[in-house]
Amino acid sequence: MTIAIDTRPLTAVDVDRASDVLGLAFADYPWTRWVVDGRDHVGRITELQRLFLQHLALPYGRASVTTVAGVVQSVASWFDTAAELPADIGAALGPVVAALEGDRHDASAAADAEVHGWRPAERHLYLATMGTAPAHQGNGLGTRTLQPGIALADRERLVACLETSSPSNVAFYSRLGFDTVRHWCIADGAGPDLWLMQRSPRPTTAR
Repeated sequence: MTIAIDTRPLTAVDVDRASDVLGLAFADYPWTRWVVDGRDHVGRITELQRLFLQHLALPYGRASVTTVAGVVQSVASWFDTAAELPADIGAALGPVVAALEGDRHDASAAADAEVHGWRPAERHLYLATMGTAPAHQGNGLGTRTLQPGIALADRERLVACLETSSPSNVAFYSRLGFDTVRHWCIADGAGPDLWLMQRSPRPTTAR
């Protein structure tokens, strides 16, 4: 029997399941281990992702999900930096984010400060989050979920940009045409490694 696999835009009804997927996907990720409290770690990550999807990705981003037999198993969210976010959104979400980061909030703020200004100054498409449920990793769902954003970058002639703190992710994104343009060790090596990766737009085929 053929199992239906579908990639489509994220909708409001997907948010709970998408948040759960991202919580599990980032459970052992070096960056989140550094910036999110270890107590109820997966629960905190899940709630942070829910906050992000509800208040940022859905209204202002370009988010996609891939479903397997109708269940969301992979999520990716991009932002076109030409789109303006409300000036007060950071202030509104900041206290909730700080509470969820818990005893790692100061480390999170310091890590963000270390890499401030890394990304291109010109307009680009930024991959803010991407994750696949652990049971479905290695089956091509992540690549499939990323394709709408990559296609958009090519159509709009935009650089696509991301950050990762996982060496295996560096290899994964390299296969999709991303090049490492910067590498940094957070907190003088006490924290995670971080790689900035970029992909130049490819020519699109006219129809």
